[in-house]
Amino acid sequence: MKGSKILYCICSLGLLSGCATYQPVKLEATAKLNSAVEQLKLDASQHKELPKPWRSSSIVLDDGLNEAELIQLAVLNNPHLAAVQSMLKEANAQLIQAGLLPDPQLSLSADIPRGNDPTLATAYGIGLGFDLQSLMTRGARQSAATKRAKAIYLQVLWQEWQIIQQTRMLYRRALMQHQQVELTHQQFLQMQSNWRIQQHALQQGNATLDTEGLARTAMMDGETAWFEARRQYSITMHKLTLLLGLLPQTKLPLSLPEQGVSSLLIQPVHGKALHELLTGMDDKRPDLLALKAGYEAQEATVREQILTQFPSFSIGANSLRDTGKIWTLGPFINLNLPLLNGNRGNIAMARATRSRLRAEYRDRLTSAETEAHRLVSDQQLALDELRALQEKLPDLNVMMQRMRKALSSGNVDMLTFTTLQNSHFSQRMKELLLEQAIMEQAVALDTLLGSLPVHAGEHK
Repeated sequence: MKGSKILYCICSLGLLSGCATYQPVKLEATAKLNSAVEQLKLDASQHKELPKPWRSSSIVLDDGLNEAELIQLAVLNNPHLAAVQSMLKEANAQLIQAGLLPDPQLSLSADIPRGNDPTLATAYGIGLGFDLQSLMTRGARQSAATKRAKAIYLQVLWQEWQIIQQTRMLYRRALMQHQQVELTHQQFLQMQSNWRIQQHALQQGNATLDTEGLARTAMMDGETAWFEARRQYSITMHKLTLLLGLLPQTKLPLSLPEQGVSSLLIQPVHGKALHELLTGMDDKRPDLLALKAGYEAQEATVREQILTQFPSFSIGANSLRDTGKIWTLGPFINLNLPLLNGNRGNIAMARATRSRLRAEYRDRLTSAETEAHRLVSDQQLALDELRALQEKLPDLNVMMQRMRKALSSGNVDMLTFTTLQNSHFSQRMKELLLEQAIMEQAVALDTLLGSLPVHAGEHK
């Protein structure tokens, strides 16, 4: 009896040693944003999902950040990516769960006789069983969990791609908006100079009140445009700093591409080249690959649910002592008869989910192809408009120089000069906006086609 107690204690300790323990984890209520670029993670060599030139290139902070460096910083430090990547741990846990075998089932029983018959004793029973159906469905469960883990990994990768493309777009937008700030400031200074000349002339009696008023109004409009350009640039820089895990007020120096901003104006693909890119899109875009893996996981789930509809049973052995103190030992089988349920509801839901995923995948492909053709068309129209505008701008610049001389000599009135000056400014601003649109459309097209060009923006 003493030995059995010792054996019981040893078995209990062995079982408890394999149990997980609970430790509370405190929820942090503060945002973790860095206040300087130097505080960010700078080594992207371990991120194998990035193109090799990005992983092998170093991040140098002294000469400003180019497009490739910003991408590396975003992948390493973006707060949203840090949260999304935690999904990978859940996927691995689900994969472990799918591969585990079911625990054996232990049953204990006692039958206490009622009465005064001294020949009767308490009956005992002990049984040990195992569910065999879980073995039949284990392969399907593991296959579904493996595909599901792959789908989650690809979903995380797609989020990373989104961050990369958003970083590229904000970098290009910031470059162009900085030029817009400089242009509006230059325009404001010119209009301010014109107004001061007219104000001085009015004080000397050499100008009329309406002439001074036109110059003042033009100056105020120029100042409004300057402030608006600065506001838009500030919004873009705030978005870019937050994308890198930095506080919004952090100074973020940017550097130009080695070949200049014009190197980012890329001719859109057409015809056969576009068709080839669209054909291979489903093998490059992580979201489409994730949908494909999710569909394959659901296929395995459908197979698992179909296997589950068959009669489930468990086997084991019982050791019993009846009230007559006779011990018996024998096998048992528990059989579940699928007469009323038959797992038909779960099978129907699994098949419906598989049908939905199939339709979603087809819809995503169709939408991407349609949007790609639209972007190519818009980008080509913007390029044609930009070239037409750039052909006319030199003559317009020369004309404005002559108009300023004519205004100073009194050969043109203020209304005519102001009208032409505003038109000239609008055309120069339009040039910058067209270039910005073309650059952003190129990034959007890369996102749709599943491309990550590594040459743009690099200068080291």
